[in-house]
Amino acid sequence: MWLLEKLVPDTGINNVGLALQVSGRLRPDALKAAMAIMLGRHEVLRTVFRADGTADLVKETVPAGEFKVGIEPLDLSGGPLQERLTAFVDRPFRLDGRPLVRAGFATHPDGDVLCVGVHHLAFDMVSIAVFMREFIPVYEALATGRPIPAEAATRAPLVTGPEPQPADLAYWRETLSGLTPGGLDLWCGVPRGRQPVMTGENAGRTLSPEAQHAVLHLQRVARAPVAAVLLAAYSALLASHGAGPDIVIGSPVDVRGTNTSAIGYHVNVVPLRIRVDFTEGFRALARKARDAFLGAMGHAGVSVDDLNGELPGFGSSWQTALFRHMFNFLPDTSPGELSIDGMPARLLTIENPYSKSDLELVGTPSKADVWFRYSREILARADVEAMLRRFEALLIAAAQDADRPIGETAGWSDLDREVTDRANETASPAAPETVPAAFRSWATASPEAPAVVDGERTLTYQQAHRAALAIRDLLATEAGVRPGDVVAVAASPGEAAVAALGIWLAGAVHLPVDAGHDASWTARQLTHSGAKAVLTGTGVRLSADDQPLPVLSMDTARPAASAEPGPAGEPADPRSPACLFYASAPDGEPVATTLSHAGIANLVAHVATELSATPGTGTLTLAGLTSYESLVDLFLPLTSGGRLVVAPDEARGDGPALRDLIDRHDVGIVRIPAGTPARILQDAADRLPGLRVLVRGEEVSRATADRLLTAGCRLYGVHGAAETGGWALSARIDDPDDLTSGRPLTNTRAFITAPDGRELPIGLRGELCLAGTGLAPAGPDDARFSHNERYGRHYRTGELARRRSDGTIERLGHGSRQIVTADGPVDPSGIEAVLLDHPAVRAAVALAVTSPGEDRTVVAFAEVTDTAEPADGPLLRAHAREHLAPPAVPRQVVRLTALPRNADGRPDLDALARLAAKSLEAGPDEHDPAADDKLVQELVELWRQLLNTEVTAQTSFFEAGGHSLLAAVLAQKIEELTGVSLELSEVFEHPTPAALAARVRA
Repeated sequence: MWLLEKLVPDTGINNVGLALQVSGRLRPDALKAAMAIMLGRHEVLRTVFRADGTADLVKETVPAGEFKVGIEPLDLSGGPLQERLTAFVDRPFRLDGRPLVRAGFATHPDGDVLCVGVHHLAFDMVSIAVFMREFIPVYEALATGRPIPAEAATRAPLVTGPEPQPADLAYWRETLSGLTPGGLDLWCGVPRGRQPVMTGENAGRTLSPEAQHAVLHLQRVARAPVAAVLLAAYSALLASHGAGPDIVIGSPVDVRGTNTSAIGYHVNVVPLRIRVDFTEGFRALARKARDAFLGAMGHAGVSVDDLNGELPGFGSSWQTALFRHMFNFLPDTSPGELSIDGMPARLLTIENPYSKSDLELVGTPSKADVWFRYSREILARADVEAMLRRFEALLIAAAQDADRPIGETAGWSDLDREVTDRANETASPAAPETVPAAFRSWATASPEAPAVVDGERTLTYQQAHRAALAIRDLLATEAGVRPGDVVAVAASPGEAAVAALGIWLAGAVHLPVDAGHDASWTARQLTHSGAKAVLTGTGVRLSADDQPLPVLSMDTARPAASAEPGPAGEPADPRSPACLFYASAPDGEPVATTLSHAGIANLVAHVATELSATPGTGTLTLAGLTSYESLVDLFLPLTSGGRLVVAPDEARGDGPALRDLIDRHDVGIVRIPAGTPARILQDAADRLPGLRVLVRGEEVSRATADRLLTAGCRLYGVHGAAETGGWALSARIDDPDDLTSGRPLTNTRAFITAPDGRELPIGLRGELCLAGTGLAPAGPDDARFSHNERYGRHYRTGELARRRSDGTIERLGHGSRQIVTADGPVDPSGIEAVLLDHPAVRAAVALAVTSPGEDRTVVAFAEVTDTAEPADGPLLRAHAREHLAPPAVPRQVVRLTALPRNADGRPDLDALARLAAKSLEAGPDEHDPAADDKLVQELVELWRQLLNTEVTAQTSFFEAGGHSLLAAVLAQKIEELTGVSLELSEVFEHPTPAALAARVRA
């Protein structure tokens, strides 16, 4: 197989290589002499570069008599043959006047091997064929004592690339008019960061007979060449995966013209602009691709570097902003059967370990194979293999109906559908269908079993049921409450659970309020809901002076004397409203979410099954009652025959007190509420084995999860929203690195959508949408809900997520909170979880701010307790640095005694954004210790010499103007300074003086 069928000709740091193996023995002396003749004939192979001490490289051509390249021993031990050949070819060339060509020879059990490596500046794909066509006859002549071919004794004419012509530039200006940078990232993998990414890999596929027939059929119906058919399918694939829909794809073109025997780098990469319209059919797209391809071939004398300078907004850099993806339709260059001096020979595959583009589709006219060359730092192999399956499926579907809208077929394979359908097979009959019915069944079966444990007071199921009936009667007689009315409750958790049961027995809707909140916020909720009455618990005082509605104390409700629970007043329709929760809108107005009886019953039944909640199990409640999350705390135990254990206020942030509570009441289930550090459970170490703990995965740090799992805790991640009945996804957590994945609850379906509403397949990032029993009822104009032909009415969460190959949903953070920095995306929830791990932090918020330099950056705020633990901003940032990847480390951590909050108790993000902007304007609050390191200082000076600009310990070599050739010079100078030899890829991976100093020491 030809090596350059797998090469990216425009890759900046590639060396090009060929390897020949013969079924016999080669003569080293003849090989050396043949190499000398080839080097003397081709001037381009004698081109060298020297650094002049600045950012410039001086190009020279060495006379043939002075240019020496020996045949060095080729070490083929220590690994597979192809891997050893790749290592030989990939070894960096020094840009200090030495040759940019090397040759190696080895004797191998399967036959002698010759390997030649050339710097990409002097070689391309066609050069390999030219080189082999000339080299073999020369070697054969020398090996047999015959005269060398006459052509080999002459100097090959030096071929220079074509100069851009005015007509070509005019064509490209018109073709690319209106094109804007951006929109080229795919929704799989990770977005390209500001550091060079070069490591590449291949994934190939032989098209099925059906797909091969589809290509030929589409060629006929679209009246387009095979290249245009494949290009159209590639464009549709990229668009369905997030690029475009106005897509530019780079395509390498050989610009030798009539000089077909020229060796050198004679490739221009032209931009193919294709606008993908999902409402059009494949026939129309193939014709667009045909016109773009043929037009580009006719104006290929302009390089992408020329165009970068011509188009506004597309500056020249180490990676062009004009395109991210390549289309390489290779000519048939296979030499067929080879022989040398009568011995059969074959060309060996040398894998190319680099890729400058994010993704490249490679194909040939005569082969059924297609493969993707991809950047390993951006795309995972599983993503690329899935795209190959979808590419084939797209061709087959297009051939069945070339005019069917592309949006109906592009982007999905049979495997995608199978996994998605299986993951959403969650249907199961609910029994009982409401919480009151489930509670009553336990009150009948186990009337004397403890139901609510609140301090020194315990209510049995019978007593709790009687109390609920009494509340039902109180509401009817004192406030005239009827089915459908709203009743507000301000009480402790134990009393609130009983109150909710009583309200539901009356057919009314439960609205929890907090007497500790701003009275005006409570008043707005009561007004907005049209509440009929307010129930207050023992010792609770709720001002309702401005409200014309009764405030009833639960103490005045008198339980009936009968011990029989009785089927009293259960909701007639499980779909009827059960609870009402409020959040504060940006303008301070209340926004209501209503949950149904069926949704709540489905939720608690699922959690009970997943956690094996059995009769007698103690469930500890730490939640604030105005949150929808409290529903599980209160009703998981009461619908499964368990005990609701109420935590006193002092235990909610006190680890030892919490541990005592768990021990004293034999608690089996604990849910950590949002905003509460999960580390408080660490003080209950000896009680953790077997303890079932529910957390919001995004609010738990990896370190805390690891400690809890190591201690024997059974950890469950849950996720959802008020609009989905509380929770919608859940999963057992066994790996601390996997905290944010889950599967849909019973009778719940989850799917991922693109911005235009199309459902996305496995691995693609999009908006998480949820449908099913738990969905909150709402009016037809509620923007939070939408309709899908497949799933029906659903809730658009606004969260980024993707489906994994096992069907689970991985959450990636709320779309409105995602922080995309120059180094890549950052999830603020992970930053907050790490800060909450610090013993002095009780609340944390991270958010994106535009820095004075116009970059998006991260600033975090920490609400700090009064403890002996030091916790100023620099120390908290150092704590974050220990546990976070570099892009996620906040630029600053601001210490606050209290976070500013909205009326509903949530952090006020607008106020924090203003504080963050002021903090950034004030400058950093800490000195960079790396700047004091002697080696870092020496590297800073090297940066300054080569780049001729101001440099700090954190200056990226490539952001400051460096490129791949200059990086090679930098690596040489570092070796001279330190004695440490660096691979060129290591400079790309560690582009700052501080990072590279650490690598040198390692």
